[in-house]
Amino acid sequence: MSNPYLIIVTVVLTLAIIVGSIYLIVYFQHPEDKNVAWFPKIIVVLGMALACFSVLMLPLDVANTTTTGGFPMDALWLAIYIIIAVMIVVIIPFATFYYEAEEYDEAGNKASSQLVGALKGTGITLIVFAAITIIMYLFLGIAEIPIVRIQTSLKTVIPPTSPEQFYNTTNFVGMQNETTQGNTTYYSYQIIQPFELREWTTLRYRVSIILYIITMLVFFGWILFVIFGGIGFVAFPFDCINAWRRRPIRIPIDVYSQRKKEIGERATKLLALGRALQDKQRRRARERRRDRKNYNKFRQAVYLLEEDYERLQLCYKRQGGKIILYFLSLILGVFATGLTIMWLLHILLYVFTQPYPIHPFLNIMLVKLDDAFGLLGTIAYGILAFYLLLCCIKGNFKFGMRLFFLFPIHPMKIGATLMNAFLFNTLLILICAVAVTEFTTTAFADYTTETAINSLFSVSVRNMMGIKYIFIGYIYALFILAFLTGIFLAIKPKEKPAT
Repeated sequence: MSNPYLIIVTVVLTLAIIVGSIYLIVYFQHPEDKNVAWFPKIIVVLGMALACFSVLMLPLDVANTTTTGGFPMDALWLAIYIIIAVMIVVIIPFATFYYEAEEYDEAGNKASSQLVGALKGTGITLIVFAAITIIMYLFLGIAEIPIVRIQTSLKTVIPPTSPEQFYNTTNFVGMQNETTQGNTTYYSYQIIQPFELREWTTLRYRVSIILYIITMLVFFGWILFVIFGGIGFVAFPFDCINAWRRRPIRIPIDVYSQRKKEIGERATKLLALGRALQDKQRRRARERRRDRKNYNKFRQAVYLLEEDYERLQLCYKRQGGKIILYFLSLILGVFATGLTIMWLLHILLYVFTQPYPIHPFLNIMLVKLDDAFGLLGTIAYGILAFYLLLCCIKGNFKFGMRLFFLFPIHPMKIGATLMNAFLFNTLLILICAVAVTEFTTTAFADYTTETAINSLFSVSVRNMMGIKYIFIGYIYALFILAFLTGIFLAIKPKEKPAT
């Protein structure tokens, strides 16, 4: 029987997530994209909503288990992950390639060249993903579940003729039959001898292709989550606190004039460099790795130039700006520092020491909040889980600002975010959301012990042949990378324009 309260809460949260995703686009979009690029905007709203659904379905699964909510969670989890896989591999790449295509064909028809380029890029992405998945499925698509085989020895004996003596004897576990001969009644029993044989073995079976695709999503999601989440664990609170420490202050006109002149000289050099990169790209049919790295450096230098110019205007024309915003950034930084410390302590005390953890830590908080009022547990879990996604976004940005060999930066700026940045960050969030759900299922095992998603991950995904060993190392890599990021940012806290 369905739980009406659970249904109402689910519907309200679903509508709130969709409205929040739409507001995010309206608040951050660039003026050039206003009232245009509707297809990418729909994809971004759908992608953001799916990422939120993936994270928040875990407390729904918990509530559905504890209150008999009536939701078919097994089917819902499979459905949402299949949709996420299609979004990651097909829809978002197509929208990204279509939006970024700028070449004209011979007839000058931009739309047709965009469509052809988008189909080519999406086809290549789909073929690569399908090839990797099929090859790995054929050779490694087997779950290896460790089990304990217990063997006991049984034999039938004839004990004394009183049934009461049977019930007082610990070795006897059941009466087998009763025989009467004359005035004597004989009882035959089956007893277990006081020894048993325990043997560890492995149950192997081939999983379905759909389950293996989910495993691949978790696998690739963990790669990004370890890199960007590990960096973001430290970078997110670090940057929030530094925004307060380095807040703009009022400057006199002579200082303003000098800094404006320096920014103008930087802008002139970057303009010449941009034209040179554009000419080089037109002359070459294929982009080289060195060109891509130089382009990424150029994007970083332009971003820092824009930041310095906006900061200069705040310092002089707006007298340092609104100090309340930087005070809120300080509060957010302190709160984020607390969340980072809580997560790292939980990893040390609970995740690292499985299957016999030192202390359940955050599990106790979630269970008690859930017992007090279910929505409190959901809110606490949502804060902890969405903080991980924010760390991934921050870590990705921090990675792009320091290392230039992989991809250019895609910053999210209020009122100045182009749709390609929206699409890139939506793709990143979707991939990481799957890994975050798997990680929180492990980290909050006491809270999610009887859920459908815990059964899916703990039984099959984490025991997949070959990949299961990587899952063990991911947790350690996440912790180590967070520690190294803290050291690196302490030595080089500020980004400098690339040369």
